[in-house]
Amino acid sequence: MKSIGYYLVFVLFTLICFVPFSLLFLLTVLFDRERVVLHYASRFWSWGIYRICPWWHVQVEGTEKVGDVRNYVIVTNHQSMLDVPLMYVLPLTFKWVSKREVMRMPIFGWVLQMHGDIAIERGSSGSARQLMRRAKEILDRGKTSVIIFPEGTRTKDGRVGRFKEGAFAVAKYAGVGILPVVHEGNGSVVDGWKVRIPHRFRVKVLDPIPAEEVAVRSERELAQSVHDRIVAEHRAMRPDLYETEQNKEA
Repeated sequence: MKSIGYYLVFVLFTLICFVPFSLLFLLTVLFDRERVVLHYASRFWSWGIYRICPWWHVQVEGTEKVGDVRNYVIVTNHQSMLDVPLMYVLPLTFKWVSKREVMRMPIFGWVLQMHGDIAIERGSSGSARQLMRRAKEILDRGKTSVIIFPEGTRTKDGRVGRFKEGAFAVAKYAGVGILPVVHEGNGSVVDGWKVRIPHRFRVKVLDPIPAEEVAVRSERELAQSVHDRIVAEHRAMRPDLYETEQNKEA
């Protein structure tokens, strides 16, 4: 019954939030270039998604590591669609890089479009070039970050997958630093159709890689280095997911 109750409240809360969100878009789109107002509205919306269940707990660590920089390429692991609202715990305004088909989804995709997030066509070289130009344009203004899932798709086994180099190419092209973030909880919150209650979600911000270091390292080296750091932190959060892998190594 708790699971059914959560789904009903989630749908109702989302529908209620979408109406004022759309109005805010119409009122601010002409003068709020960074969509800061919409970002704060999304932060409230996201806060509600994780707070409407009183038995859910979100633990956040390391936000002080963000510092004064506002324009990172943020990279994080990908577990489920709930990763998107969870990232609004970060004290930054950011734009998502998302597949174009996600942008076509009712309500959720419409919100991404109103945010001014970046749509990409998987496997399209033209779309990749457009991503680089659009991301650099945003990052050059110095006020907004860009957030990317470097795995490219959701994990199938809960573990962090291989990182593609696109996010790191964007950081080098735009001349900005990289902010690695690791999270856990979204991949295990649903068991079949049932929502796990109670449940804990964890978000940890790792030490950023400054722009000066990004400039002198290759995309492949950056991807491997950040991947290894995120895997190490995720393994510490969920060692059970990596037991088979550790046994093979032994």
